[in-house]
Amino acid sequence: MKLHTYKYVAKTQDGKIIKGHIEAISHAFCVKYLQSKNYVIDKISEHNNLLVKLGQITIGKVLSDKQLLFFLKQLGALLKSNINLLDALELLSLQQENHLIRRLYFEVYLDVYNGFSFSYALGKHKTDFPLLLVRMVEVGEISGHLANSILEMAKFFEKQFKMISQIKGTVRMPIVYFIATIAIAIGMMIFVFPNMEDLFASFGNAELPGITQFLINAGSYMSDHILSFTLVVVLFILTLVLSLKYIRSFHFIMTKFAIKIPVFGSLISTYNQILIANSLGQMIKNGINSLQALKTTASLIKNDVYHEIIKETIKNVEDGLPFSKSFVESNYIDPIMSHMIITGEKSGNLPVFLENMSIYYNEVSDLKIEKIKGALQPILLLFVYAIVGALLLALILPMLSLGTQI
Repeated sequence: MKLHTYKYVAKTQDGKIIKGHIEAISHAFCVKYLQSKNYVIDKISEHNNLLVKLGQITIGKVLSDKQLLFFLKQLGALLKSNINLLDALELLSLQQENHLIRRLYFEVYLDVYNGFSFSYALGKHKTDFPLLLVRMVEVGEISGHLANSILEMAKFFEKQFKMISQIKGTVRMPIVYFIATIAIAIGMMIFVFPNMEDLFASFGNAELPGITQFLINAGSYMSDHILSFTLVVVLFILTLVLSLKYIRSFHFIMTKFAIKIPVFGSLISTYNQILIANSLGQMIKNGINSLQALKTTASLIKNDVYHEIIKETIKNVEDGLPFSKSFVESNYIDPIMSHMIITGEKSGNLPVFLENMSIYYNEVSDLKIEKIKGALQPILLLFVYAIVGALLLALILPMLSLGTQI
């Protein structure tokens, strides 16, 4: 079986004629989809041309975080209701309005229909289904508790997505304020302060305060060399982005620097340690051996510093060294995490302690993020007030100076 594209003509309940095309596994699936929308079918025919094939090309992720979570919750609920996997996938495919997501679900359905495991079918779509999900689905298939594994993953990703959303919300506004403040300052330097020089020139030898003269000179220079200035800024940003992407040593240095930045560094550190705790705890408690759990976690961690810690731990475990060694030796791991891993290792209950560590970090994550958010606000206000104060000072001082010089 494979996906086909069908062209259809149908009527809505109020008699309106609609035309369109749909990808489906078969003519029968196409009929089911149209009937699920309460359409009265007039004509269906297979339709293939160059435009259709071009429309089937997808780049990047198809599923958003919310859509992945919705998929897992729905699928887990259907399986819990004793609906078999194929029927559940069929239902989810037919109710999907987005044609790209519908095609993705149909492709997963086809692989399962053709005898492949569900975990294999998900693993073929790495950008949409994380490796951790694939591993946990594989565990569920082996243990016979697929529905439970999927619902556990839904809870896991819900926590992760909530935390990511909180972090983005914490960082977003400071960045917006920072950019807005810089933009206003540059705008005043280019368009406001140069006019002040002409104004003061009309008063003869009136002398401008140093801060005002500096901003006027800077603004005039930027205005006279706006193209060069813009080109330098664009080249700098482009060089920085490309260096971060392609020069691994530079990326690693900048990652370490980012972790040490006050407040922001704590946010980065907290997120990565929570991700490590959650993923290791989730896998090891469900019977995945520590080495496989570490390898899967390494694929999830994008931060170079924490990725290296996990890679070093993998090497230690393969060499027969303690699991906790690289965690204890790292300056980027919270002492609580190190202590819990050491205690679990010594007691022989590492899976239990990893699970407890996961629970602990999930409970304190909200408090940590709120604390970081509270610390960001005064720092941001100081920065904004400093720039605004300097600009106001540069505007007011000339007026006072002019009054004493006339």
